[in-house]
Amino acid sequence: MADKKASLKRKTNLLKLYTAMTKMVIDAVDKEVVKRFKIIIDSAERDITKATLTEITKHNTMIDVSLFGEGLQPYVKHYIFMKKRESDK
Repeated sequence: MADKKASLKRKTNLLKLYTAMTKMVIDAVDKEVVKRFKIIIDSAERDITKATLTEITKHNTMIDVSLFGEGLQPYVKHYIFMKKRESDK
């Protein structure tokens, strides 16, 4: 039973987004945003769906950030910013 409870708390898709953001960190601001995102993930009640993760990571120019809760919006926006910055190089 304890194993089942532990697996429910694992937020795989949010952690994948966190990992993707970590790989794009280039300055102190990015590092702080990613650090705070990890705190949000740890305190979040639910994970995002795999479809939502794909939408954020693959189709981020067309995503409506307002569809996310207030807690996730700044981090999704920062991810989109980081992707845009990376593609502008």
